[in-house]
Parts: sequence; C-alpha cells; structure tokens
Amino acid sequence: MAISERATAASRTRLITDDELDKALDWLRDHAAAIGSAKARLIRAERMIGHIEALMTLASAQTSDMKRKADARSSQRYLDAINEEAEAAGEYETMRSLREAAALKIEAWRTEAANYRAMKV
Repeated sequence: MAISERATAASRTRLITDDELDKALDWLRDHAAAIGSAKARLIRAERMIGHIEALMTLASAQTSDMKRKADARSSQRYLDAINEEAEAAGEYETMRSLREAAALKIEAWRTEAANYRAMKV
C-alpha cells in the first residue's frame, strides 16, 4: 500500500463509531430522570443542613446564641445531614460528568461527520 493510500485509509478511520454515538444518545435519554432526581436530592440535602441546625439550636440548653449554634453543629444529626449532602453532591457530580462526556462524544461525532462531508466535496 502506498503512503498516500495509507493516509487516506487512516483518515477514514472513525474516531467515534455510530454504535458509540447510539450508546451516548441512549445514555442521555435513559439517565435524564436520574440526573434530575440526583439534583433534587442534592437540593434537599443542602436545605436539610439549615433545617437541622435550626432545630438543634432551638433544642439546645446552652445560654448564648453562639453556644447553641456550636451545640447544634456538633450534634450527630447535623453531621448526618452534612454527610448526606456530600453523598448527594458526589452522586450528582458523577452523573453530570457522565452526561458531559456523552455530550462531548456526540459533539466529536458531529465534528467528524462535518469534516468527512467537507472532504467529499
């Protein structure tokens, strides 16, 4: 095979196959609701920290506001709320990153397809 033939054959090698494109599109469609649920869980977890802090501050027997807040923030319920927020944020960010990766794969396919069409002209 001549050098120009190998270069032409190499240029026809697809970076993103149609099968990979289909998988990326399917993933975006199939996981849209899960991403929404993960975001909702994150928002609830963020709000719950403030709610738990308020409840624990009110329940504290400390005499000053500063001590009541410290008491609330050192409670197990507050720590559990922080851990829930961290887990929810991790889950959401993982799904968001996978969504972005799928979208970038689709964009790479679109660019490759456009370049291939331009070469045919």
